[in-house]
Amino acid sequence: MCDRDRRTGCCERIPLFLADLGGFSSPARCVCVCVCVCPCPCILASAIYFSKEPTPQDALNGRSAMMSCEVNIPTNVVYSWLRNGEPVHNTERRFQEGSDLKFTAIDRHLDTGMFQCVASNTVTGETARSVNASFNIKWLESGGVTLKEPASEAKIESSQPVTLRCHIDGHPRPNYKWYKDGVQLTERSHQINNKERTLTVKSASPDDSGLYYCCAHNPLGQVCSNKNFTLDIVDKSFPVPVVVPEDQVVFRNQEAVFHCQFTAEPPPMVQWFHESEPVFNKTRLILYNNGTLLITQVKQRSTGTYRCVAHGPTGRDVTLQATLYIAEINEMDPIMPRVFTADTLERVKCYPPSGHPEPEVWWEHRGRRVPTVGRVYQDGTDLVFSPTNGSDSDSYTCVAKNKAGERRQQLTVTVATRPEWVTPPQDTEMLEGQAGYLHCHARATPTPHVVWRRGTNIITEEDPRFRLFPNGTLRINSVEVYDGVIYSCQSKTEGGFLMGHAKVTVLEKLKFTPVPQPTQCLELDKEISIQCIATGRQAPKILWSKADGSPLPPWVEQKEGTLRFGKVLRSDAGNYTCTASNSLQGEIRAFVSLTVSILLCRHQHSKPIHLDSDQDKTPYKMIQTIGLSVGVAVAYIIAVLGLMFYCKQRRNAKRLQKSQEGEEPEMECLNGGAMLHNGQTTAEIQEEVALTNLGTTASAEKRHSSNDKLHFPRVNLQTITTLGKGEFGEVLLAKAKGIVEGEEQTLVLVKSLQARDEQLQQDFRREADMFAKLSHPNVVQLLGLCRDAEPHYIILEYMDLGDLKQFVRISKGRDEKMKSQALSTKTKVSLCMQVAQGMEHLSNQRFVHRDLAARNCMISDQRHVKVSALGLSKDVYKSEYYHYRQAWIPLRWMPTEAVFEDDFSTKSDVWSFGVLMWEVFSYGELPYTKLSNDQVLEGLQSGKLKLPPLDCCPFELHRLLEQCWAPSPKERPTFSELVHALANLPSDSKV
Repeated sequence: MCDRDRRTGCCERIPLFLADLGGFSSPARCVCVCVCVCPCPCILASAIYFSKEPTPQDALNGRSAMMSCEVNIPTNVVYSWLRNGEPVHNTERRFQEGSDLKFTAIDRHLDTGMFQCVASNTVTGETARSVNASFNIKWLESGGVTLKEPASEAKIESSQPVTLRCHIDGHPRPNYKWYKDGVQLTERSHQINNKERTLTVKSASPDDSGLYYCCAHNPLGQVCSNKNFTLDIVDKSFPVPVVVPEDQVVFRNQEAVFHCQFTAEPPPMVQWFHESEPVFNKTRLILYNNGTLLITQVKQRSTGTYRCVAHGPTGRDVTLQATLYIAEINEMDPIMPRVFTADTLERVKCYPPSGHPEPEVWWEHRGRRVPTVGRVYQDGTDLVFSPTNGSDSDSYTCVAKNKAGERRQQLTVTVATRPEWVTPPQDTEMLEGQAGYLHCHARATPTPHVVWRRGTNIITEEDPRFRLFPNGTLRINSVEVYDGVIYSCQSKTEGGFLMGHAKVTVLEKLKFTPVPQPTQCLELDKEISIQCIATGRQAPKILWSKADGSPLPPWVEQKEGTLRFGKVLRSDAGNYTCTASNSLQGEIRAFVSLTVSILLCRHQHSKPIHLDSDQDKTPYKMIQTIGLSVGVAVAYIIAVLGLMFYCKQRRNAKRLQKSQEGEEPEMECLNGGAMLHNGQTTAEIQEEVALTNLGTTASAEKRHSSNDKLHFPRVNLQTITTLGKGEFGEVLLAKAKGIVEGEEQTLVLVKSLQARDEQLQQDFRREADMFAKLSHPNVVQLLGLCRDAEPHYIILEYMDLGDLKQFVRISKGRDEKMKSQALSTKTKVSLCMQVAQGMEHLSNQRFVHRDLAARNCMISDQRHVKVSALGLSKDVYKSEYYHYRQAWIPLRWMPTEAVFEDDFSTKSDVWSFGVLMWEVFSYGELPYTKLSNDQVLEGLQSGKLKLPPLDCCPFELHRLLEQCWAPSPKERPTFSELVHALANLPSDSKV
């Protein structure tokens, strides 16, 4: 049996060319040839037939749809579509994609009719058309409720039928429900026609009055009427308001009148109420028959709500009300002066005072109302500058007025301009020992604020060596040689700033360095040298001479200011003069009195005997002076040691008492300060003497011996670059020779102490002490200290990939040259885990970090992370710090209790660690990046601040972050618990 083609009825179709029949070169139409014996005739048919044709289908109005079309041999075939026999043109809503016709949103009006696919062979010219197909479009459209009968609302009468129609329609036909005042109506009480979409009230009465609406639903969904109908059936016996009482605002002791009238058959009874008490005719209250109420003398007790109630023979009462106020206007809140920058859009709001009636508010400038249009205009109660201009600096007045009076508040606006030099700083020569002046005088509005720097250090008013004048002048009270550096000044307003620099050259005075001791003792028969050194702008010539003018004996030599006695003789005693002179500065003199002494040995004690040229001085005078000095010094040391011992005993007793009372154990803060609980210190800092303490106490000696082990020669440090600036001073990247055993040179991080502030110096020393006490693989190591000269240095371990924040930022970049290996979720968890382990050690040692963030952690190329404290708050990460209460704080990393109560603890570090984890998983994004610092501060204060959830971290980590950010510190986990939780995080956690 042969299989026939279902479309042509033939056994098989093959293309046949005339060339096969006789050598013709032009192609002929395909001929259907049966290759097997079949009792069917061979019928000519098209070579194009559809393997996939469009079919009728359901579609939802407004939703997407598609009709498909495909032929058996698509080679050289192009497609097009017809709708009702007309070509379909591509639009954004309906377009052809390949052979298919796509609809992004079916339109029940535009997409009705028959669609047909047309396939054409571009070589043979053949064309084939598919079967027709259409959409069964389902739709549902909202409409309003209208009155069908009677013809108009004016013809609605009581006891007559009323018919409403719902104009919601759809396909298939929807089912309808009717509602009155939100309550569904049933066919028991009303006639509902689903086909006609109508609701009929057979005999309308006032009880049928209300708001009517309809809802309809079909397979597409449900909609309710978008315009409802209010049916109001008037009953002549029902009181209808004619005159409605209005709110009254009158002055004290004036009269007030409320009018209230109703109409009905028969006329209703009207009664007045004040608040909840009925009103009767009294001395100051008069009720008229027409419903009017007169209050003759209004007092404070007369104010309030008055209700006019009408009682009809049937139905419910009708109530109208109005309020009586005494005219008043309260004071306005003051408006703070505002400083704007030029060419910016600025608004100032005027808050109107409370009062009755409500005050009218407007702005005035120089006695005239500010217009509602223009560059400076009034928008509601706002004064708008669009944009600001230098000429806008002036006083503006907000006026609020009602019948009780008028209130005014003045606003002072200053448009800040960029400073202009009047006297810029200039290179200056100053005389040593005298006062020197540097000028930094600029003109601007408002008066510029001037900041002076000596090198990189800010000069403050507390520094006794300088005086800052209001006009920007700096005075160096007594110029020293080391004051010869670069000074810079910044003159700044909100409109901009100027920077000026001046090099100070100190003209050194001619002076002895040091001044020779006026009285000196020489030992008889010994070789002695006495030095006299002087400096000046020009190298001085130094000569020794005897005060009486006699020449120096031949056994006394002088060379380059040194007076050398080859062998001291008794005759060498006397007065000598050292003279230093140069051609620029003249000469100076120093007088020295020399005495000669001999040592006598008696009972194994050597006692010097002083001899002078006159042989009449007391021989033991010098020994007595020295003995007295040493005795006083020893007594002072004993007193200091005794006082320290006494204080230590008292502190130990207090600490024991606190421990017995259950107070919290002692904790130190990495960035300075003791642990606080509810704003009070819970422990004293451990007994350590500051590095600057020059006393000779035992504790100081112990500390210095400890720090001496970390001492590193400054000459072995080679600075590579400046990484940034922090509160203490510059942070440097340097090479240190021989600081690590087995390494010739080591890359190190150097923190310098350039700040003059005493508290910052103390914090710097405390930080060095604390790093010296920490030893953990995930905490940077303190390698050395430089204290031999200023500025002091802390030398810390440095990791070759820098800080963690830059590392995760680069990991997100698209530049393959800069991008490190992509960070997997497992790697990010590992980075956070290492930080948690370092902080666990830190907290176990009773330290608090106070500035934990990705910027303060270091990372190596092996992705080994260590907790550090770079604190680059002055430039590199200045945007991540906020100036609050005279300090720069990492606001976006701090919990509420740390910001507002200064209560730092391990639990506040846990909050910061949660933000650090958020940083790692967001690839270094700034927390709350869409909020300003002030908005972050407000969010913390209100308790509504919350970091946005991350799309790329495990669910378990989300839960851990919520625990870290618990509002109560007690509810936050410890670092040990965090380490445990991160270690047990499933490696296949869903992201």
